[in-house]
Amino acid sequence: MPRVLFVGDIHPEGHRLFDSRPVFERILLADPKPLELLDAARSADAILLRKLHLSSDVVDRADNLKMVSRHGVGCDNVDVARLTQRGIPVTTVGDANSVSVAEHAMMLLLAAARRLRACMDLLQTSGEGLARETFLAARDAVGTMELSGRNLLIVGFGRIGRRLAKLAAAFDMRITVADPYVEPRLVEGLGYRHIGRFEAFLSEADAVVLCLPASAEDSPLFTAPQFDQMKKGSLFINVSRGSLIDENDLAEALASGHLLGAGTDVWRHLPPEPEHRLVISPNLIATPHCAAHTDACFRRMAMVSVQNIFDFFDGRLSRELCFNPEAIGFAD
Repeated sequence: MPRVLFVGDIHPEGHRLFDSRPVFERILLADPKPLELLDAARSADAILLRKLHLSSDVVDRADNLKMVSRHGVGCDNVDVARLTQRGIPVTTVGDANSVSVAEHAMMLLLAAARRLRACMDLLQTSGEGLARETFLAARDAVGTMELSGRNLLIVGFGRIGRRLAKLAAAFDMRITVADPYVEPRLVEGLGYRHIGRFEAFLSEADAVVLCLPASAEDSPLFTAPQFDQMKKGSLFINVSRGSLIDENDLAEALASGHLLGAGTDVWRHLPPEPEHRLVISPNLIATPHCAAHTDACFRRMAMVSVQNIFDFFDGRLSRELCFNPEAIGFAD
C-alpha cells in the first residue's frame, strides 16, 4: 500500500478522488513543523506538496520516496536537483491554474489602467468634508487609460500567457509576445506579433505583463534600466515571480511618474513589510499572491495533483506534467 504524505491540505474534491483508490494510504500534515515533516517523510512513498519547502534534508530522509506531486505549477519550493539525482520525478498541475491566473492578470491590467486605487482613495477622502468642486476637479485629474488599441507586451507565452493574450485581444489590444522558446509561427498563427527579446519592444508597449516561470534565486529581469526603457505613462503587471523584478526600482518608476501604474500578485518576500515602498505606492494595485485562489482552481489543482500520483503508480505518468522528465528517463 503506497503511503502518500499530504504536506498541506487540499480541496475536498481532491480528497474524494484519493478515497476512490483505497489501496493508497493518506498521511495528512496540514501545517507541519520541520521536525514533523522530517519524521513523516521517512515512510512516504509519495509526497503531495502545497506551499512548504521540500528541502534536501527532507528528500534525503525519505528513503522510500518515489515521486513528488506539486499542487501548483512552480517548483521553486522543491529541491528538484536532488530529487532528479535520485531518479524521483516531480509533477505539476499543468494548465489547472491558467484560467484563474490569466483572469487575475487581466484584472490587474484593467485596475491599473483605470487607476482603481486612486479612485477609491478619492471616494474615501470625500467623506472628510471635501467640497464638491474640489472633489470633481480631483476626479477629473486622476487620469485613466483606455486599453482598446493599446500595445500589450506579454513576456512569456506559456499556458497563462496564451490565455491572457485571448482575454486582452477581446479588449482590442494589439498583442506582442516575447518568448525565444516559442516558435514564431505558432504566435503569428494566432494573430499576434512575436519577438525574441522583450527589450526590443519596451519603448513601444503601453503595457507589459510578466508571465514567465522562475525560481526564488533568479536574477531580476526588470531593474531600473528596463523600467527606464518603458514608454512613459505605460503599465507594468507581474503575475510571475517577485524575484524577476527589482521591487525598489519599480517603486521608483512609479514615484517618478514614469509609469502610469503597476499591478503585482507576487513578491520577493511574502508578506511584504507594511511600509514596503510598493505596498504604500498609490499607483500600485497589489494582491497577496492569490491569483490562483479561486474555488474552481483549487479544485482542479487538487484533482490533478492526486491523479498524478495515481498515474505514476499505475505506470502512465504524463511527460507533459513532469517537471524533471530526465529523472525517470522520458524520451525527448
